[in-house]
Amino acid sequence: MKPIGLLPLLALLMCCLIAPAFAQQNQTGLGASLSDAVDKPKGPPKEEEVTPEPTDPSLDQEGVTLQKLSLRERVAQLMLVTLMGAPSPDMSDREFLARYTPGGVILPPIARPASVADYVTALRQMPMERTSGIAMLIGTNLYDLPRRGNAKVAGSFIPMPSLLAVAAANDPEITGRLSKLAAEHLKVMGFNFHLGPSLELAPTLPGAEGSSACLGSDPRFVAENGVVIAKAMLESQIISMPMGFPGGGANRAPKMPAILLTPAPLLKDQELLPFAKAIEAGVDIVHVGNTLVPTLDPTNVPASISAVVMRDTLRQQMGFEGVIVAGPMDTNDIAIKLDPTEAAMLALEAGADMIYWNQAGQRVMRTVDKIVAAIESGMMSQEIVDSALARVMALKKEHKLLEREFPKAKDAEALGKKRSYANEAYEIERRSITLVQNRGNVLPLNKAASVPVGVTGVAGVDALANALEEYIKPVSRQRIGTAKYGGEIYDFEIDRLTSHIRGIKTVVVIVTPDLRISSQLRLIAALQEAGVRVTVVLLGYPSILPELVDAEAIVLSYTSPRAADASMRAVADVLVGQGPLGILPAVRDVKAKVGAPISFSVLDVIRAPSGILPVTIEEPFVAGMSVPYDPTFSLKKVEWDFGDGKQSKDFFLERAYESPGRYPITLTVTDKKKQTATRTLYAVVE
Repeated sequence: MKPIGLLPLLALLMCCLIAPAFAQQNQTGLGASLSDAVDKPKGPPKEEEVTPEPTDPSLDQEGVTLQKLSLRERVAQLMLVTLMGAPSPDMSDREFLARYTPGGVILPPIARPASVADYVTALRQMPMERTSGIAMLIGTNLYDLPRRGNAKVAGSFIPMPSLLAVAAANDPEITGRLSKLAAEHLKVMGFNFHLGPSLELAPTLPGAEGSSACLGSDPRFVAENGVVIAKAMLESQIISMPMGFPGGGANRAPKMPAILLTPAPLLKDQELLPFAKAIEAGVDIVHVGNTLVPTLDPTNVPASISAVVMRDTLRQQMGFEGVIVAGPMDTNDIAIKLDPTEAAMLALEAGADMIYWNQAGQRVMRTVDKIVAAIESGMMSQEIVDSALARVMALKKEHKLLEREFPKAKDAEALGKKRSYANEAYEIERRSITLVQNRGNVLPLNKAASVPVGVTGVAGVDALANALEEYIKPVSRQRIGTAKYGGEIYDFEIDRLTSHIRGIKTVVVIVTPDLRISSQLRLIAALQEAGVRVTVVLLGYPSILPELVDAEAIVLSYTSPRAADASMRAVADVLVGQGPLGILPAVRDVKAKVGAPISFSVLDVIRAPSGILPVTIEEPFVAGMSVPYDPTFSLKKVEWDFGDGKQSKDFFLERAYESPGRYPITLTVTDKKKQTATRTLYAVVE
């Protein structure tokens, strides 16, 4: 045997010393201090040269990476947690992220898009992505991301029209425009993952408050537009996770868990339809909520821990092969039945791939440790964890998360400054505003019959008054400041308001679900007793709509009260007769004989405003209703294309076809804001 030289011997000793340290480093998932990663988010780090370890050549890349992870790291990768620190991770977040790197994180509310970009950069500089080559899902719900009370901060978020506003607009083209706007925002800030859209139908349970974060009551509309949103997200490289399988999450009475009441035979065409269409369209991650599902699972456990829901229904019956996210586990809905850690273990055993949490920290760490202990003791199969992790890693690889560029704070900051984005949000909002009552043709407001006009309420008063003054004057305003703190309008405020309305003909009262409805009704009654006509603008989900029927007119805006200012410009357009135009869908083809004249009137097929009620509350306020006023206030231009090479710009006309056939008739109308609406019907000529 030849003697070993000095240099080779030193190299061998160094390898022996380094290997254990590297193994320990890989075991904890540290590799570099998190404080360095968070405090210096300057962009992607330089790649370090690491000699690859020998691996089984029969394994693909996912298998190789899986081999390198410890059991605790594998289990931690199945956690989707919500961080708490803002505008950067706090100490608790940092400890958790360093010791138990999760497979995905949800960011907390943050004031500015630029801060979000810095936050995402800090997370991506963590050791798990740098040294192990495993990217995190970094997500948000865009409606929950802006921190409350920061609407006027420079560089802050543009308020987005709600999903319920999209449903009220009732047009897939509008849905696509909002989806594109939202996806662009998410991409610029560095997100790769979005919690939404919710595909749960509006509530049917009496007393349920409902939420503006839904697409309405019609399962076919929810299905069609849910697919539009998911595809728009994917085009911007955002993974869209439909929320709320198998539905029923909005059926929640006060202090009670949500419950799905639809009989099992009807579920396919009701609550399950939107999810089925999303899966057909290629969605590869789905959220399962904590709703009780007695019509599906007679054990009456939450859907998030039900094998009937996740394995039998979602996997086997609906053919879903992607990632199932269950939870959140740290809610009262779970706590009243199970310890959250126990619930998380049951969810994995029932078919979940990831566990969703509303917080990060000790509870999640304890859950990871207990799952590891259960596997090591033989009480739980490691195959459950490895199979789930394989699906999660396949999702990340499919969407090439490691190859994404780091976000730039300056680009994110520009989001709040782009006038085109604000205009797009306004135009979408404008299409959604809905008129559901108009006794005595109080609307549109006009100089002859309506002025002077007053505006009052808790939210959006100044914004609406300013917008109305662009059309009519004078407009007075009376803000009700005390109601913000007491939760109701006090009698002394009502006395103050009614004593200052001398000479005012019309008062617009902005009503919000945040205040006690009885006090708002007292205000409306007091104004009417003083001889004033009252128009109500109801914000948010319209669950209290039936209680407002004594008002002369009711207009719905589906925006949150805290974002009311952004909606008031669109509301003002509708109040003064400048609402957008909608074209009624054709019920049947037009039938005629060759040479016989057909009468066409644009006023027979258009309506203004264009928004419809997207949810059923109670008779007469059912999904699809709207109360139009004279559309000629809004109508500017008409274009007919009769499908035979002939066109017309007349409002009313007669024309005949010279040959038999089925002709497409396309009508395009333009309102006075230069916004267009188009619809095609058919004439069958025999």
